[in-house]
Amino acid sequence: MYIEKRYMKRIEKIFEMLSTPVRLMDAQGICLVPENGENEALPSVVMAAGITHKTETTLYRALDLNPQMILATNADAPGAENLLIVADAMLMSMFKSSLSIASHSDVYRRALKQELSGSDLASRASEHQIPLEMDRSIMLFQIENTEKVSAYSILGELIPLTETDTLVEMNRHVVALIKDMNGIDGPEDLYQFAQAVQETLMEEAVQTAVIGIGENKPTLALLGESYQEARRAMEVGHIFTPDGSIHVFRDLLLERFLMNVPREESMHYHALLFNRKTAKLFNEEMLQTIEMFFRKDLNLSDTSRQLYIHRNTLVYRLDKVQRLTGLDLRRFDNAVTFKILYELKKCGQEKPKQIY
Repeated sequence: MYIEKRYMKRIEKIFEMLSTPVRLMDAQGICLVPENGENEALPSVVMAAGITHKTETTLYRALDLNPQMILATNADAPGAENLLIVADAMLMSMFKSSLSIASHSDVYRRALKQELSGSDLASRASEHQIPLEMDRSIMLFQIENTEKVSAYSILGELIPLTETDTLVEMNRHVVALIKDMNGIDGPEDLYQFAQAVQETLMEEAVQTAVIGIGENKPTLALLGESYQEARRAMEVGHIFTPDGSIHVFRDLLLERFLMNVPREESMHYHALLFNRKTAKLFNEEMLQTIEMFFRKDLNLSDTSRQLYIHRNTLVYRLDKVQRLTGLDLRRFDNAVTFKILYELKKCGQEKPKQIY
């Protein structure tokens, strides 16, 4: 991104008044301010914008621009981190007011919220060198415990980024990772990536996040759909698998369909199987048995081993369900019927989890 020399001079004059030296560099480590400053080799890690990164001797902070500009100062200087935060805010304010330069994240954020389209989107994308055509997917991370520090500040230092990934702060609780799908083998790889982030988040910050994963989209214009899919995955996933923390939109096809059934219809069909007559049959032990049986793909041996019960005990329980309801859960069609009627209760009683 080209910035006129007079603005660089203005920045340099401000930096000269500081008691601690601050440098402004481009993404290659070429020093822009001060003009005669030394170039340096930047850390190989991709820096999320607005997050302070530390090496043994230096603090770095990437501005929210593309191509990136990076602030640097001595890590041992008093108040060094606060100094970079203030310098970051000052420069971004100057760029926005004097140069009418929107931040890199602003463009992505508005694209995700579908506030930009057509020629306006193309123009903004060109200004920030954002590809209009690229296979990308949205991963949403929500952290509710953000009293002391925002979700973006927590995740910005923990999520490993490639040069074509972008981390965007949607609000204090929610962060969107715009993931370049080049070299990614579909939602399975994204799920494993999300698991790795969860493990790191717990180890480093003693925190957990709720994660939603949207579908892959080939263009920037469609990226807002992936964002909405990730939000929907989090909402629906909370209802059907409240103990889970990673929810993939593609894997929730049945659940999303059931969510569209009107509440009255949901409760009506649920009550056809789950009522006073069957309340004693479907106690906690029986429901746990059936749930494990489904999880093990209707395999009797695997289910009995997992539950530490004799195979005959499992057969006895399934025979009891068949005798009292007419549904033989060992048959696929009967198992599907049971599964749908059981899940309908969640549609009728629960409300989607709020996505901030």
